[in-house]
Amino acid sequence: MIEHNYPLFEPLRDQLMTRQGVVPEMVSDHEALMELLDHLRAQEIVRLSEEGRLVAADAAARRFLSGGWLEELAWLAAMAAGADEAIYSQVLGWRVGEFYGENEIDLIVRKAERLGFVSCKALQSEFNAESKKHRARLMDALHEADNLCDHFGREGERVGILVTTDLIDEVRDQPRYMALMGKAAVLDVRIIPLEELEWNSLVSAIGEIVHGRDDG
Repeated sequence: MIEHNYPLFEPLRDQLMTRQGVVPEMVSDHEALMELLDHLRAQEIVRLSEEGRLVAADAAARRFLSGGWLEELAWLAAMAAGADEAIYSQVLGWRVGEFYGENEIDLIVRKAERLGFVSCKALQSEFNAESKKHRARLMDALHEADNLCDHFGREGERVGILVTTDLIDEVRDQPRYMALMGKAAVLDVRIIPLEELEWNSLVSAIGEIVHGRDDG
């Protein structure tokens, strides 16, 4: 349901994450919003506060609302695309000489002996070309994904970014953020934007990561 209604879900999520929450009466005449809220309550992701407002149920719910749902959706798409195995929200530890650290990878997929990596970013749905912050977050996500493959990948393994931002101008049939797409092409990072969040498109796009370059 979030996949089908992300631009609608976006402001709702922001309200649910605050103490003020959502006043049910304020959205009672919006059928799609009420249906979404009913499902979130049924899954105990949203609860009714003592003040009669709908809020995120707990820390795990806040994590799910802020982006965990996107990682789980990517996992489902990877399995549907034919991955032998997939793990989301995986922390990897590493050590090089006296140095050590950790990286959390949103999605790791395996097909036979080959791995693939997907970074999931639940960002502003409408691309704002005037916002340096938005452009910087998208470019940072690109470099972060490229680093994943550099650090943990091998020859022929692919990496992608699943991002909830509208990055394609369908009227002009061109990217809204040309520098991002150009750099992604150079780095061989598959960008999966809001336009491909629809289930069948998502399975196809993540399938490119699952199957790598050899078997389509």
